[in-house]
Amino acid sequence: MKLTVADYLDQLSGEKTIVTETETTASKVQQKSVLKKAIEAVIDALDTGHLGKYQITIRVKKGDPVIFHLDTNLINIPMAEAERLDGKLLDKEISYPVNLYMVMESEDVNKSGLRIDELANETDLSGDPEILIKRLQEWLAEHLADIMEARA
Repeated sequence: MKLTVADYLDQLSGEKTIVTETETTASKVQQKSVLKKAIEAVIDALDTGHLGKYQITIRVKKGDPVIFHLDTNLINIPMAEAERLDGKLLDKEISYPVNLYMVMESEDVNKSGLRIDELANETDLSGDPEILIKRLQEWLAEHLADIMEARA
């Protein structure tokens, strides 16, 4: 799917975004079945012409829960901060591919409290989901370990 900045913002403000929210533990969130469900939900939304967001509140043994979500966006900005997609970052006339981003929110993930990395571009989204699941498992394990180390 490709969208202009205006089309993307319109879809966010309308009913063209499918958001799924769930809660689990740090060990369960890294399981293949949980991650496959999250990735498939977002890809299914894109396949039907919708934007997708899959958010998981991760309960951890020490401290506040960690918020993790898969977001669809044009660049590496969380969907909640889409207003930053102004003319300074992207040309408003051009259609950009919608990519899938991994987002982690916790005061202990880094100084900004936010970590975002691309999981899949337009080409990856039509490829083997097993590759995306493996990439997501590794990313989650790394950043959850960083958070637990910072809290120790």
